[in-house]
Amino acid sequence: MAEPSAEPVIAFFDVDGTLTYRDPVTGPTDVPTARVREAICRFVEAGNVAVVCTGRSVLGIQNLMASCPFAGAVTLDGTHVVCGGKVVYDRVIAPDVFAETVAEMRRIGMEALVEGTSGCATVLSEANPNPEFRRVMSHMETLEAYAARGGRMEFGKIDFTDESLAACRASEYLMATYDYLNVGDGYHELAIPGTSKGVGARAFIDALPFSPSRFFAFGDSENDLAILDAADVAVVMGNASDRVKEHADFIADHVAQDGVATALESLGLI
Repeated sequence: MAEPSAEPVIAFFDVDGTLTYRDPVTGPTDVPTARVREAICRFVEAGNVAVVCTGRSVLGIQNLMASCPFAGAVTLDGTHVVCGGKVVYDRVIAPDVFAETVAEMRRIGMEALVEGTSGCATVLSEANPNPEFRRVMSHMETLEAYAARGGRMEFGKIDFTDESLAACRASEYLMATYDYLNVGDGYHELAIPGTSKGVGARAFIDALPFSPSRFFAFGDSENDLAILDAADVAVVMGNASDRVKEHADFIADHVAQDGVATALESLGLI
């Protein structure tokens, strides 16, 4: 086991495809395997700081946060950051931009999930329904239902699937208004320009009462590129695409082989 460090390092861990495995049959999981949880605990026990860094909303990581001693989270691709229980950075899609975005998605027949810290909802198109998207998102309420019950119309990013990709890419408005990201496994995102996991990680580090000696980032997809490039050590999972691996200082094992745990061991962090 690594000795406690007088100069702590900080590590930011992506969730889907990094800490957790999206099984092709059973789907995504909420918490890492026992081996990965133990590795994170050992990393923190050595005096270091572990942070979740995900495209998910805080609403989708509650079980994960309870499973390991994380010091906070960078969520929604960096638009909402919590350090030690305090919100230190928060960005949402401007109300007028969001209204125009929804109108454009309906015009082009694009179905999507809009995610926020207070709630998430689906934007559906009766002109161009996507059965697979609706099946996967069947547990989510529609934007109309969300608004009718008084849900806060504050969202940090937009998720959609392959079926809506062509419509999105053909929209001059959407492609000019947002940063487009391919996050793999048939999923895509539209993010607020000027925000990223890298920006969120910097906001987290700036909120700490000390300066970490080194900054590690663990990830596997395009929404991790900004933080991988900002880190002192970029750890890319073995299941990542070749494009993402080009940004790696260290290639970890596949997520299904507990790549976070074996990487922490190989890097001498536990």
